[in-house]
Amino acid sequence: MQSATVHIIDDDAAVRDSIAALVDVRGFPAQTYPSAEDFLSKLTPDLAGCVVTDIRIEGGMTGIELQKVLKSRGCDLPVVVISAFANVTSAVEAMHQGAITLLEKSCSTEDLWAAIHAALMRDAANREDKGKINEVWDKFRSLSADEVNVMVRIINGVLNKVIAKDLGISLRTVESRRASVLKKVGVSSVPELVRLYVELEKSFGRPPEQLLNPQMATENNAATP
Repeated sequence: MQSATVHIIDDDAAVRDSIAALVDVRGFPAQTYPSAEDFLSKLTPDLAGCVVTDIRIEGGMTGIELQKVLKSRGCDLPVVVISAFANVTSAVEAMHQGAITLLEKSCSTEDLWAAIHAALMRDAANREDKGKINEVWDKFRSLSADEVNVMVRIINGVLNKVIAKDLGISLRTVESRRASVLKKVGVSSVPELVRLYVELEKSFGRPPEQLLNPQMATENNAATP
């Protein structure tokens, strides 16, 4: 969390400075922005930390609109929404868009910091999960096209002898490629392979082989019972 930054968006300079001071006292860097558009112009994929934004920002997009843009860009930085005009409708919408919480600007510094800290912790957890997924993905990417052909069928529960017939190869070749898949992915059993495959599928929103080779995925789907 040491590289995490609290990104503070508010059209009121006094509010920005106040929150930045609160964050600085806790030992975290803070960056302030007068508008959501200014923040978005500096947004990069590797940005870490969280966002604290007013729900109403003079002359630009609202805090909730910012959440929608972040989501559309695939950015999962946790967001804390604050407002001097909080109501049930805005609170529900903010939470629906994934905000950690919605606080009134009159809230205590303890409550505000608790929300910011929770957001920073969520970001750290998200990044740790992404790191693990990336490690798994790197292992799957090391598979050859022939190994992926075999792996997809193994994942679908196809017997070795059926795989051999489908691909026009010997049973021994199937067994060799199967062993190589398990070794490269770093597992000792098919259930473990399936678990990692499913994790990747959930993370990517599609079967891993579609990213490894779209044409291969089409052929496999057509050939697999």
